[in-house]
Amino acid sequence: MMASPRVLKVFHINKDPGYADDGVRDLNHARCEIRAYCRLKHHGVCDRGFVPQFYGYTLSLDPAVFAPHLNVFQRDAHLPYAVLIEYLPNPMEMNCVTYSQERMAKAVTSIQQVHSALIELNDPYPRNIMIVPGDLERVMWIDFDVAITYPDITYIGIRERRWIEIEARCVEDFGISLAKDQKQGLKPNTKYY
Repeated sequence: MMASPRVLKVFHINKDPGYADDGVRDLNHARCEIRAYCRLKHHGVCDRGFVPQFYGYTLSLDPAVFAPHLNVFQRDAHLPYAVLIEYLPNPMEMNCVTYSQERMAKAVTSIQQVHSALIELNDPYPRNIMIVPGDLERVMWIDFDVAITYPDITYIGIRERRWIEIEARCVEDFGISLAKDQKQGLKPNTKYY
């Protein structure tokens, strides 16, 4: 039996930007993505199809071994990090043409599943919602490179809970905006959300 295709998402690691002034947001995109996918996998969010399947990560990928494909990483200060995730065949970005109420409802459910794993996507725009056609169409969130992964529920106070609620409402509001744009017959990405 042939293994399903996968994607290796590779991150430059030159200078560690550390954390934002608030002490909460990690500014290292690779760490954010790795931490989020580990949590999503642990909580079954990947297995239920709300985000791509996650197969693992590395904190030291030697680009010379994968030359010429990773030549762009050869001069980096440190070896790159990478995550191995599910390949999404023929994905479509959510926009005013691909929008439907059913798809947007799935996107809302998906972001709720992400939140249930104590993750704030921190980038909840339609460009990060992928529609994957198939016998059972999937609508999923991608790109967790700026996500905030809370260690446990005790780290979610009033402020953090409000951020998560705002993010969920933001996703719902995008659905309203996309529906209006679709009704007006606008082309995809006419407006920036």
